[in-house]
Amino acid sequence: MEHSNKSEHPKDSAMFEQNLTTPMNTSNVKGNANIVIQDVSDSTITINVDGQIQELAKRLDVLVELMNKQQSQSFQTADKTYNIGSIGEANFNFLLDQITHDKQLPEELAEDLITDDTIWVKSLKREFLRHGVSVKDRPSAIFQHYGWLIETFLQKMNTPVGKKRSLRRLSFMAEAFQSSVRYLCYIQLAQVLINQQQTTAPAIAAFFKMSETELAHFDWLNFLISTNSLLTKNGSFMAEISDFVAELTDNESDLYGAALFLEKNRSKLLKGDILEDEDLDQLLNEYLTALVFWLRNIAFLAKYRLVSIKDINLNYRLGSTKNFVHLYGELHGMYSEVYGEQGDFMTHSIQDFFTFNKSVLLFKGRDIENCLNNINDHNSYLSLSPLIIDQSVFAEKETQTPEIYYYIGKDKRRYYFAQYKNELVYGNAKESSSNKTLKVKMQNNNQPKLDELFEQMEQVVAPFCSSM
Repeated sequence: MEHSNKSEHPKDSAMFEQNLTTPMNTSNVKGNANIVIQDVSDSTITINVDGQIQELAKRLDVLVELMNKQQSQSFQTADKTYNIGSIGEANFNFLLDQITHDKQLPEELAEDLITDDTIWVKSLKREFLRHGVSVKDRPSAIFQHYGWLIETFLQKMNTPVGKKRSLRRLSFMAEAFQSSVRYLCYIQLAQVLINQQQTTAPAIAAFFKMSETELAHFDWLNFLISTNSLLTKNGSFMAEISDFVAELTDNESDLYGAALFLEKNRSKLLKGDILEDEDLDQLLNEYLTALVFWLRNIAFLAKYRLVSIKDINLNYRLGSTKNFVHLYGELHGMYSEVYGEQGDFMTHSIQDFFTFNKSVLLFKGRDIENCLNNINDHNSYLSLSPLIIDQSVFAEKETQTPEIYYYIGKDKRRYYFAQYKNELVYGNAKESSSNKTLKVKMQNNNQPKLDELFEQMEQVVAPFCSSM
C-alpha cells in the first residue's frame, strides 16, 4: 500500500485485555476444572467449580487467582466460554452484567413497537435530519448514509422477500446489526494498527487468530469495547464512537438492553432455536424496533464517507506542478446493475499530495471531492485496508465498480475475506449461492495481484501474533 508524505500521528492508549466468546454446551467443558459462573450480585460472584459452589469477591484479580489455582484457562457462563487470559478490567463488568440481565427488549421500546413497514425508514430519516444531514425521501437514499457494509442489509429488508414475515427477514435484520458492530470495530482497530506500540494487546491477537469458521459467533460487542479502550477520545478518528461505547456499557441504558436483545436473538437464529410459528410475528416487530433504535444511535456515520481508491497516477511534466490523479469509487449508495457512467470509478486530480493507493478509506465529511482536496490534513481520513479491501483492484479482469470484502479470519498462512453482502447461514438453512469468500495465499496463481495483499496481511498480523 503506497501512501503520501503525510506524517502518522501516534495515539495515547491504555493497554487492555478482551474476551473472545463462543457458544458451547454447559455440561461438556474441557480442561482441568469445570468452572461456571452461575450468579452475580453487587459485590460477589457465585462460581460452580466441578460441582462445588464457591462465592468470590466481584473482582477480576480474585477470579484469576482462583483459576490459576485450579490450573484452568477458561470459565463458562450459561451459553458462552471465555479465556481468562483475554479478559480485562474494561469489559469484565460488561461481561458479568450480561449473566443476570434478562436480555429482553427494554420496556421503553416494548411500549411502542414498530409494526408498520414504512415507519422505520421514516424514523431513520428523522434522525439524520436531527444530525443536520439532508436526505431524500427514497428509502435507498436514506439507507446509503450508513455505507455499503450496513446499507446492503437495509436494502434487503426493503425488498419483497425481505418484507415477508419470515426467518429470512429476521436474518437480514440480524446481519444489519452485526455488520454495523463489525464496521465500528474495524474503524477502531484500524487506528490501533497504526500505533505499532499496541503489539502486546491480547484482544488484537485473539482477533487475528480467529478462523473463518468462528466468524458467525465472534463477540463483536466485546471486541468493540476492547478496541475502543485502546484509544483516547481525543485521539480517535471517529470521536462519536467513544460516547457511543460509554452508553453501550451502561447497564441502565436502553442502548445496552437493545444490544443484548439483538445479539441474543441473532445467536438463537444461528442455532435454529427460532421457529416460523405464531410467535415469530411479535419477535419481528420487537427486533425491528430494537434495530432501528440501534441504527439511530449510530446515525453519526452519515458524517463520514467510505471510498475505494483504486489507483493513483502521477500527471507531471518538467516545470509543471505535480498532480496526482485518484481513481476512486464511493461506497455509499448502490451502483446501477446496468453499468454506465454512474457505475464507473471517478477521477479527481490533487496537486502535490496523494493518499493510500489500492485502499478503502474513510473520510470525514460528506462531499468526496472536498475530502480529497483536504488530504494534506492527516486527520481527515483513515485507511481501513487491509481489514476492508476492494477486490476489484486485485482482479485480473477489469471491473467497473468496487467489490468490497472484509477480513474474516485465517488458517495457518491463508487469509479469508467475505463479500460485504453475504447473507447469514442460520439453523438448517443452506448457504446462499450468492455468498462469496476470497482466500489469499502466499502464491495466488489465478489472481497474482493478491500476492501483494498477502504481504500486507503478513506485515499487519506478525507484530500481534508473533507466536503464531
